[in-house]
Amino acid sequence: MNHPARCALALCFALCVTCFAAAARSQTFPSKPIRLIVATAPGPGVDFVARTIAPRMQEELGQPLVIENQAGANGIIGTGAMARSAPDGYTMVMATPSMVVTARFLVKNLPYDPVRDLAPVSCAVEPFTSLIVNPSVPASTVRELIDWVKKNPGKVSYGSAGVGSVFHMVGELFNQAAGTDIVHVPYKSVPPAVQAVMSGEVPMTYAAVSNAVPQTRAGKVRIVAILEKTRYPGLPNVPTVGETLSGFEKPPSWFGYLAPGATPPAVIGRLNAAVVKSLASPEVRKRLEDQALNIIASSPEQFAAMIKAGFDVYARAIQLAGLKPE
Repeated sequence: MNHPARCALALCFALCVTCFAAAARSQTFPSKPIRLIVATAPGPGVDFVARTIAPRMQEELGQPLVIENQAGANGIIGTGAMARSAPDGYTMVMATPSMVVTARFLVKNLPYDPVRDLAPVSCAVEPFTSLIVNPSVPASTVRELIDWVKKNPGKVSYGSAGVGSVFHMVGELFNQAAGTDIVHVPYKSVPPAVQAVMSGEVPMTYAAVSNAVPQTRAGKVRIVAILEKTRYPGLPNVPTVGETLSGFEKPPSWFGYLAPGATPPAVIGRLNAAVVKSLASPEVRKRLEDQALNIIASSPEQFAAMIKAGFDVYARAIQLAGLKPE
């Protein structure tokens, strides 16, 4: 056998060994605890979802799921830590569009490529969201709100969870669809924006239904509309924004699991199966649905398509807002 032939045979053998080793690892996965980075602080929202699903996922995987909160930089710190981890399935992150989609457009020197370095595992849930106003606002419908805003050009403002947040983007898309000029006022997160509406500091904001309902029941805010395409089952008499503004489309606001980009497909499939089965649990579903969370439980391919579609929607909203990378 000549030298080139021997080299080719050796290369072929090495590749076979590598493939068999990868297959063996996938078949035995997981064999140790899995770290789930939650890229937000403990509390409502992403952290609540992760901790609600975790016990059932542990049962499905047969290994502990260790939750580690790494908040900061709008979730980029935690997401970046996951992206730099070994692509073996033993580290995941629960993230939101601000960490994956808007960061691609708004963050200079982002420490990870949202397409190359992140592997979608499953979109878990998407919160039902709403447009809320202070009770003093003379509008109970979207049409009445638009008419009121147009009678007060440049004088009406809306709060959001911060520059580049989902609800900032919602506000810009609402302005475009309605032909209004409601002024953006950023806050550090959703609760301060809701508090600002309650106090009358701003007349309106956009918020998760779970944030809005308790204040509505207390008479401190009024829910005018749901932002999703379909009505929220818990508030069947509250219309959607789209029922009035046919051109309005809310950007995605999912909570989802991601792994490092080069994680083997078989491992991704194992993790996805655990997420989907966990979300099918009656106890898990009830806890999540009680918080106005719509259960998605997608495949990796469906989640990847959602992220890709989000790039288009958010790019348009960011352009409308005139935002530049910082």
